[in-house]
Amino acid sequence: MKKLLWAILATTIIAGANPETCYAKKKSKKNDKKEQVKDTTAKESKYEKLIKGAKTQKGMFTLHITNDNKLLVEVPDSLMNRTFLLSSRVAATTDPKIFVAGEMTTNPFMIRFSKNEQSLFMHLVQHRNIINENDPIAASFDKNFGDPIIKAFKISAKNGKDVVVDMSDFFKGNEKIISPMPTPTPGSSSKIKTGTYTAANSYILGAKSFSQNSEIRSVLSFTGDNNCTVTMHRSLVLLPEQPMTPRIYDRRVGFFSSGKNIYSSDKDRIDYTKYVHRWRLEPKEEDREAYFRGELVEPAKPIVFYVDSAFPDKWRDIVKQGVEDWNTAFEAAGFKNAIIARDYPKDDPDFDPDDMRYSCVKYAVTDIANAMGPSYVDPRSGEILTADVIWYHNVISLVHNWRFAQTGAVDKRVRKETFDNDVMRESLRYVASHEIGHTLGLMHNMGASYSFPIDSLRSPSFTQKYGTTPSIMDYARNNFVAQPGDYERGVRLTPPILGVYDIYAINWGYRLIPDAKTPKDEIPTLDKWIEEKKDDPMYTFGAQQFPGAYDPTDQTEDLGNDHFRAGEMAVSNLKIIMKNFEKWLFDEGKDFTTIQEQYAAIVQQYNRHLRHVTPYIGGVLFKEVRQGENELPYTYLDKATQKKAMRWILNQVRTYRDWLMPADLMQRINAPTNYASSVHRYIPAYLVNPTVLFRIQEGGIIDPVKNYTLDSYLNDLIAEVFKTTYQGRKLNNIERDLQSETINQFIRYSSLKPTSSGIRNLDFTDDIDLESEAFPCSHALCRHHDSEEQSFTRINMGPALSSADMAPYMTGALKKVLALYKQKRAATADSATRNFYDYQIITIEKLFNN
Repeated sequence: MKKLLWAILATTIIAGANPETCYAKKKSKKNDKKEQVKDTTAKESKYEKLIKGAKTQKGMFTLHITNDNKLLVEVPDSLMNRTFLLSSRVAATTDPKIFVAGEMTTNPFMIRFSKNEQSLFMHLVQHRNIINENDPIAASFDKNFGDPIIKAFKISAKNGKDVVVDMSDFFKGNEKIISPMPTPTPGSSSKIKTGTYTAANSYILGAKSFSQNSEIRSVLSFTGDNNCTVTMHRSLVLLPEQPMTPRIYDRRVGFFSSGKNIYSSDKDRIDYTKYVHRWRLEPKEEDREAYFRGELVEPAKPIVFYVDSAFPDKWRDIVKQGVEDWNTAFEAAGFKNAIIARDYPKDDPDFDPDDMRYSCVKYAVTDIANAMGPSYVDPRSGEILTADVIWYHNVISLVHNWRFAQTGAVDKRVRKETFDNDVMRESLRYVASHEIGHTLGLMHNMGASYSFPIDSLRSPSFTQKYGTTPSIMDYARNNFVAQPGDYERGVRLTPPILGVYDIYAINWGYRLIPDAKTPKDEIPTLDKWIEEKKDDPMYTFGAQQFPGAYDPTDQTEDLGNDHFRAGEMAVSNLKIIMKNFEKWLFDEGKDFTTIQEQYAAIVQQYNRHLRHVTPYIGGVLFKEVRQGENELPYTYLDKATQKKAMRWILNQVRTYRDWLMPADLMQRINAPTNYASSVHRYIPAYLVNPTVLFRIQEGGIIDPVKNYTLDSYLNDLIAEVFKTTYQGRKLNNIERDLQSETINQFIRYSSLKPTSSGIRNLDFTDDIDLESEAFPCSHALCRHHDSEEQSFTRINMGPALSSADMAPYMTGALKKVLALYKQKRAATADSATRNFYDYQIITIEKLFNN
């Protein structure tokens, strides 16, 4: 009892020892609530204040969107210096001329984050230069190849070791590295106008976060030259700490690739290596033994493409079929059900076609007549992480025009304004499969179709088995070699479902190689697979040439191994179409818009056949060879072949107007003739082009007996172009145009007259501008692909014969023509011909006299 009393007393004394405490106890109860609020406020952290009232999405990064539309990103300490891929995609737009909805505006790039006490830093991760971390020179490598800081964010608050930063301006501003507006390229002829970014009209739209990725949407507005509002979708994806084992690229098989400079103290030089772009297809762990025994197994993670619900019902299933057609190729690589096509899911709230986790076939309602199939990779290894097919609505018109111009003479099903569904579906399946081929890593194989003998393209048994080409990655569309009656005999008019090369290439790129521990361990097996097919031309890869072709065996839109015969048969078919043009296409009461478009398709098709023969002049045959092989990497075409090509082309120039431009039809349908009539201008421009003459000169130096020399070529050119004059016959308007344009080209390169004098700088590559469809689906040339994605493309831009070398030859040619005209003028009875000669004589003599 005493102890209890002492305890009570002691407590009372201690409490009473602090007068402030006692005073506080006597305060009115009305202050209690105020004091409690004050205590609570004092406990609220800076972090809690910052995110108070914000909408929060938890995941890899925790994302907060505040009431004043700020995007606060919470970056965990555990993810510092981890590698991410940042992508930027258009989700919606008011101007599809720049980018369409669903399209990436730039290649995704790797970033990482670091921090100090004040800031979070975003680094651009360099990956082109690499080294083994255990190499003795690694410390020096790290000092010279660091990751540059591209953005700094002030730390607004901390949550333990995690930091919160405001990334509003980065994602809703016109940040250059992720801007939706393309940066003008010096010398570009692009007519796209971009407006000025307007911050007041731009805002954060929303955000989502998941365990391995975070997705951010914002609206960006541009005003001025081009009023445009774009909804942008940015993805931040965490890359695996251990990249996929890469496969080393080989130019003999057509895969996209990424290049690396590999530094090592064990080598005397830097090792430049490319890694193939391919998906990570691997057996499930329990199926590995079965796989290596040669059994078909399902991959642990199949490739899945989601097909846009915007596709019309009549086409959606055939597009899905075009996706899954590639399973045949993957079975050759040991995998079944490797690629799957699904509709956009309706019951998955997390699905978003702009989320990088989903690969999609997207429908873009624009007037663009095209389709493309870009893929996006882990730059460290070449692993394809996601891919898209952008399917522009107006690709339908492109397919229609191809089918009509290429097979209209032999297939009555295509002689109509709108194809029946079964006909259109045949062609759309090919388009889908071709684009999916790109998304699997395959490049264009433009040399594939040259492997087929020309006569085989009229064989029912051959074409039913092989179609028009051994690779659907070629631009070998429809069978324009087939003649009337061939279709009824069973000749196939369309490309194969898959070509034999396509199956071979997928096996080469995707089949796993047992016991290979490193990429270099795989090389002997990969080489062996190539060697096994070396002597079969169906398995040859032909790199795309741009802007024009030097190698005639490796071209776009061609068929068969004899372009002269193919051209003759194709032109014969085009003549049949022109004779029946109105009968097949005339529609009472309609305007001429559609019929003019069909006429343009015929003109473009004819132009393709000219383009297939011109590369024989100054032609070079390229071949991928290895040391020890008894072959040359390139050879020049012989004189006889080039002369044959020259005569073939000039014969076309002299005769095409009679059947392609009949005056009565041109007048009735009000057809624009400027494109068709330009043939007589760009053919002479090609025949005297300095790059063509350079190749002819080089061939003559190597073998002046078998090949053309420059002198012998120009002598034959003058003899062929001015043949009618040599024969003393009168010149019709076609002959006058041909001779006049050839003289213009001689003058242009003679240095006797400045090129600014009005002589148009027109050569055969102007054909690219004249024919906007010439390069549909030019994947490696697309604007959204940069130099990090390598494709083996032959860029044919020279070298060219110098002005100093050109001028004497061209002056000599002019002197020869002048002498010819003076000789023939007096004996010419036709006044129009004589007047033409007089004019040219005066013009040339004036040049010499000046």
